[in-house]
Amino acid sequence: MSQNQILCITYFDQVIGPSTFYSSELLTISTDTPDINRILEFNEEEGTFIFAYRKFQTVNHIFFIDSDLARGGKELMMITYMIKTAIFKDEIVDVFRYLDSKGPVLEDFASDIKRLNELTPFLHVKKSGLNSDYALELANEELKHSFLNIFNKYFKKLAPKYRLETPIKDKRLIKKIFIIGGPRVGKTTFLKNIELIQFLNIKRNDLPSRIFEVVIENLEILKYDKNLSQFECKEFENLENCVSFSQGFILLFNLSDKDSALKTKEIFQIVDNTRLELEADLTPILIIGNKFYDKEELEPEFIYKTFEIKELRELGVKIKYFPINILKEDEKTMDALRWLIKTIV
Repeated sequence: MSQNQILCITYFDQVIGPSTFYSSELLTISTDTPDINRILEFNEEEGTFIFAYRKFQTVNHIFFIDSDLARGGKELMMITYMIKTAIFKDEIVDVFRYLDSKGPVLEDFASDIKRLNELTPFLHVKKSGLNSDYALELANEELKHSFLNIFNKYFKKLAPKYRLETPIKDKRLIKKIFIIGGPRVGKTTFLKNIELIQFLNIKRNDLPSRIFEVVIENLEILKYDKNLSQFECKEFENLENCVSFSQGFILLFNLSDKDSALKTKEIFQIVDNTRLELEADLTPILIIGNKFYDKEELEPEFIYKTFEIKELRELGVKIKYFPINILKEDEKTMDALRWLIKTIV
């Protein structure tokens, strides 16, 4: 099985903390996978949730097993199924729906694990003789055999029906949400902070939060040269293709600088003119005025006039403006992104 999909079982060892019980692939930094142990360390609420991490998206199920040996009388375990977004042929909603559909499978998997009588005593065996990354290595043959039979059965149920050895995404089907803004408005900071915010909010299990977590993979900063004559994105080297496969836009500017707002509007106007020439569908637009160091902010009337918000709404464009300090106001950032994603879904 390739690393395009990975199934992993972790547990909370009461001596060494979060540990890997067994995984279909060795999880290392080079695999660009999320730190599953860290997820378990900060989440002790039983249930299923989606967690996004750039190249990999995951669906996780945390559960407890009754145990007389454990503190509090319960063992904490988590099943994680992760999959590369690149194998999906279409847009972010497909990724979310696919992962969300696997929740019942993970719950059944957990139920079968709970029936392994030798499991809870084994979790308290000292792991000093462990030579691999998996605790299962130290189990007796009966427990190994029983566990791996269950593990392999559910891995087959979770796996997509099509082959996953190589990514199959067609460039013509890629959907992206582009971040657009003038120089030094915080585009890269915004993108990095979104990744951090979604990690710190993995305990949230409401529908908007879960969709928000999946969209991380689809966000990208649209690049341009100083003359605004050449645009490119990761998949395409011309603006026409980038615009054709866009799913939404985030316009970012310095809320204390008129020139910054005007520059962002100028850049986006070129993008939107290209969309009109291509007769592409209208896509939602999220506008964020980035608050800088408690400086005086531009009046809302100027923002609405500059970005022609009222006029665009009358044309049927879904557009909304949020003033946010992207370094501090995490909840407002999430609210803005939830609005954007809900307009797409």
